[in-house]
Amino acid sequence: MKPDWKQFLVDRGAEFDANTLLHFGNPERERRIPPQGAILCDLSHIGVISASGSDTETFLQGQLSNDLQQVSDTQAQLSSYSSPKGRAISTFQIALRQGTYYLSLSNDILEPVLKRLRMFVMRSQVSLENATDSLVHFGYSDPGGEERLADIIGTIPMKPMDVIQSNGLTIIRQPAPVPRFEIFGELDAAKTIWTALGVNAAGVGRGAWDYYDVEAGIPHVTAANTEAWVPQMMNLHLTNAISFSKGCFPGQEVVARLKYLGKNKRMTYRLAIDSVEQPAIGTVVKNAGGTEAGKVLNTALNPDGKVEVLAVMKTAEVANELTLDGYAVTVLDLPYSLETD
Repeated sequence: MKPDWKQFLVDRGAEFDANTLLHFGNPERERRIPPQGAILCDLSHIGVISASGSDTETFLQGQLSNDLQQVSDTQAQLSSYSSPKGRAISTFQIALRQGTYYLSLSNDILEPVLKRLRMFVMRSQVSLENATDSLVHFGYSDPGGEERLADIIGTIPMKPMDVIQSNGLTIIRQPAPVPRFEIFGELDAAKTIWTALGVNAAGVGRGAWDYYDVEAGIPHVTAANTEAWVPQMMNLHLTNAISFSKGCFPGQEVVARLKYLGKNKRMTYRLAIDSVEQPAIGTVVKNAGGTEAGKVLNTALNPDGKVEVLAVMKTAEVANELTLDGYAVTVLDLPYSLETD
């Protein structure tokens, strides 16, 4: 995190543990703000890899699951990076800014992913760097966010993964029941727009942002589940993170075989648990007989303070009685249809 950005947040009430932003003074109140209220959330905990050079598009096109040719100054995308066995090493959000691609991923796997990608650059004109601290990165959600953001910058991205570039800022629309945006920018531009939006929005810790991603069914691979699942088991084919027509990439044969020749027996579901203690990633969801029905992928606390998770589940078990850490499980809706046939 940029020291000047950290001090800017401290001056607005942020409390830190080293460089980890915990909250803005009242985590219980902050958790209850969305979706009815407006929030600003620092996203410095999300890792970012920059990719630049004349061969970058060709290189990434051959490594990642989605069609990089669809990424532009006005369009971001979700994607993934798999092993030759078709297991997802990482998930990404990819955006283009001033000729450089920025790949957002879980910070705890950034260095091994960066090292692995660099192994395949060879003589290509591609530069891959840890760019986590090169730009300020934060989120904004607000029921009135479209109007307020438009008043400040004159325009807004309308659909998830739409992008606008304005006054040194890169703004990406995110899925949510209320307008939600990720904002990348240089320090001064970021300070200016945070201050303007902060007239109506409260600073919060990362929990609210994590909850929006769980609610949207957007999975994130972390160190605890890297290479655990084939991309379709995490619904990446349902969140427009896989292109089945772009050509080869690592693990493509396994991914394509599951689509065209197999039946997906595991998918990701959103579950509610009547608990206030977030389970560890990888915690087993059990059926009535006590055997494994699935495993936790991502977790969050909802605005009521109860646990919600994304879990990779055996599709045949979802209709059965389920428990997690001894608590009853309820299957919740996702904003997209699950294709189980």
